Amino acid sequence: MTKFVIVNPHKRTVEGVDCDSLIDAQVMAGLGNVDHGQVARGLGYVVDEFGLFTPVSEQKYFGLFGHLIAGPAVFYLFDEMGETIDLRKSEFPDVRFYLGVNDVEAAIYRGEIERPFMAVNGVEYWRWPQQPPEGFTR
Repeated sequence: MTKFVIVNPHKRTVEGVDCDSLIDAQVMAGLGNVDHGQVARGLGYVVDEFGLFTPVSEQKYFGLFGHLIAGPAVFYLFDEMGETIDLRKSEFPDVRFYLGVNDVEAAIYRGEIERPFMAVNGVEYWRWPQQPPEGFTR
């Protein structure tokens, strides 16, 4: 069993869980198709692949290490070899839950988090909370 942390901004909870695998933790968090990221050295996370493209009226958010994260997320630690290792809730940093789009915009204005965007070759083609680019929805 490995220790993971699940953050759910819909419930405003941070929960430590023991699971056999990251996939099991994803299922426990209610995640299907996912995207992986890293918020700090050795601290990875998994989120819904289109979470940031969900209409803001339907999504909940939280911030961590300057990142805006949409919807539930599973966090885990990994070592230099890329092997998943235990992440205890007591080791997990504080998150900031946001009440809605205005709260997120205020956090961006304060410099607490960065506005998510997508760019190719230095050309930006999407910024949160715009409508998603073609092909980036279910």
